[in-house]
Formats: sequence, C-alpha cells, structure tokens
Amino acid sequence: MKRVGIIVHLGKPRALELAAKVKEILTASGLDIWVPGEAAEVLGWGPKSEKLYIGGDPLGVDAAVVLGGDGTLLHAAGFLAPYDIPMLSVNVGYLGFLSEVEASELEPTLEALISNKFDIEERMLLEAVVEGEDKRERFLAVNDVVITRAAFARMIHLKIDVEGVSIGDFVADGLIVSTPTGSTAYSLSAGGPIVHPRLETILVTPICPHSLATRSILVLPDEVVRVRVVPDRSSKVVLTADGQTGVAITPEDSVLVRKADVCAKFVKLGRRNFYQVLAQRLNYPALHPPHPIT
Repeated sequence: MKRVGIIVHLGKPRALELAAKVKEILTASGLDIWVPGEAAEVLGWGPKSEKLYIGGDPLGVDAAVVLGGDGTLLHAAGFLAPYDIPMLSVNVGYLGFLSEVEASELEPTLEALISNKFDIEERMLLEAVVEGEDKRERFLAVNDVVITRAAFARMIHLKIDVEGVSIGDFVADGLIVSTPTGSTAYSLSAGGPIVHPRLETILVTPICPHSLATRSILVLPDEVVRVRVVPDRSSKVVLTADGQTGVAITPEDSVLVRKADVCAKFVKLGRRNFYQVLAQRLNYPALHPPHPIT
C-alpha cells in the first residue's frame, strides 16, 4: 500500500471532517494521498506536493477511502472500476447499506487498510448501451439501469427479449434491470427478489405492471437483455443508471444491457456478512423471529 485515494461527499460537513482525519492518519503512516481536484478545493488542500496528488486520473492508487452514503459509493464505484481500484466505504449517510464500516470505526479500519489486513470482494456491474439513428450512449451501473416514464406521464409499453427470445411484452410504469448488488435497492421496492451480491445474474423487474402474471426474471450473466419502447403511447421515456446519469429513450432506440467487462472491488474486513447487513439495515423479518409465546 503506497498511495490511497480519498473520495468524499462534498455536501456533508461530517464527511469533510473525516476526510481531514483520513489524510492525517495516512500521511503519518508515510502513504501518498490522491484526491479529486474539486474535493481538494473544498477541503483547502494544496498545492500539490510530494505526498499529495490532486485531480486527474487516479493512476497508481492502490485503494480509495469513500466517505459518504450509498450515493457517494455508487458514484465512486463507477468511476474507479475502470482503474481496478478497490474501495473502502465509510458510512456518513442515512442507510449506508453498501458501506463496510461506520464513521465511529474509522481509525481501526484505516489501520487494517494500511496493514493489508483485508479481503477484496468483486461485484459485477452492468453496461447499458442506447442505440438509435443518431446516437450511441454507454452507461455503467453498480445497482441498476431503470427505464421509466417521465413525471406525470402515462404508462409505457415495453418489449423485452433475452438473446433474441421474448420474455416480456407489457404495459407498466417502467422496468428495472439490476445487478445482485442492486437487488436490495429499487428492485426490492418493486417486488424483486433479494440476491446475494456475490452471485452473478441479471435481474429484470417490471415496475407496477398492468398484469398479475408479470414477475421478476433472473437471466444468465453472459446474456444480453434488449428493451424497446412500443410507439403506441404518448409517454416520454427516460433511462437512468444508478439514478445519477441518464438519457431520453424513443421508440426508434434499442437499449442493450449486459454484464460489464469491469467490476467493482469492495474492501471487506470480515466484520459482518450479507445476512447481518440485511438484519441491521433493512430489519429483515426472517432474521428477527418473534418471541415464543409463554
């Protein structure tokens, strides 16, 4: 471990305080620090020095400490995945379902990171490509790719096929195509199954379909999901990736969703497993059995 990146939610004062603490601990241990330019400006760090690298690509970064909530982590994962950089996520948000540790555990956590006492868990990402007559746009998603109606619009008619075989032709509020990591996010709220994040599958979950028979489908990770909007309604349709980036979809477009050729890497300290997170974060009832009647 020679150089560590710091990615921080710039709108959270507590996250900014922790970033200064992280910098202090890492620098005292002789490590180099990399930080994005905007963050350096907000934090008042600079100018560049022998131990501080600001802005540009995170080249030479061995790991990154992410300070924020799940939204910050989603953004960081999409940014860092192409560079093959693992992330240590510290929860400074509300739910923190994807975070590895709480802010109160910062110091022992950094000690474990510096001492290389951790494992790395790889999680699949999704790549969504929107193809039309005059466009081809690519998106990377840690949680999900969502195709939905715009605000105040009518329901939309979607056709979905996998490897050229139809698996759905229905009217709904939209569609969620998610990773196993994203199974506990929007897909879960729409009635999709909970899937262990280390499994590799693509979840296809309709949003409020106008049919009782329409349910989630799990497809193989090497298959391609294709979605088209049927032009029989006046609704405006949009695609979003992890709720952060997006584009308008027309009936002339095709949306192709597949497993990405890069993955997100999470630093794991072995302090809790996925089922403990379900109990702690989602209050999952199966993990909290009722008290026996006496």
